[in-house]
Amino acid sequence: MTGELQKELVKAALGGDIESFGELCKRYYSSMVAVAYSVVADHQLAEDAAQEAFAKALVNLRKLKKPGRFASWLGQICRNTAVDMIRAKAHEVPTQDIAELPEIAAEEIDTEAVRQAIAELPRAEREIIVLRYYNRLSYEQTADVIGISKAAVNGRLTRAKRRLAESLRSKGIWEDRQ
Repeated sequence: MTGELQKELVKAALGGDIESFGELCKRYYSSMVAVAYSVVADHQLAEDAAQEAFAKALVNLRKLKKPGRFASWLGQICRNTAVDMIRAKAHEVPTQDIAELPEIAAEEIDTEAVRQAIAELPRAEREIIVLRYYNRLSYEQTADVIGISKAAVNGRLTRAKRRLAESLRSKGIWEDRQ
């Protein structure tokens, strides 16, 4: 979404046009799910966090000082909501017995190892990997959602991929091809 269109939609929403806010929701929903997923590592919980973030954004829209920064403002609300959900989930009592958990099939081990390695990345690097590769956002879109420059996206992505490769190498899952 262009910065001008984003500003127009935010200004219209501030003026009471709920359809404009709905358009913002539609355009940023998958990005916010990706942001939340990078925190909670559970797709359903990430969807819940994104929806709750939109509700909080609607209630607090008047607090947004710069309409052109809506995406990064919303992204921060979504991150905070996801963190709150993790905290709440930590206090829940598990209802499923460990014996009932499904076994991981042999062909899924590498996928699970990659997911685990991503989960072990620092939050900022995990978020950038999820936005770029799982949500397939461009560098410009990723920069808009996170609120950083495209050059910073490139730097974080480079560091995240390097750290991910080191983690997978240390576990014997990935080897350099030369």
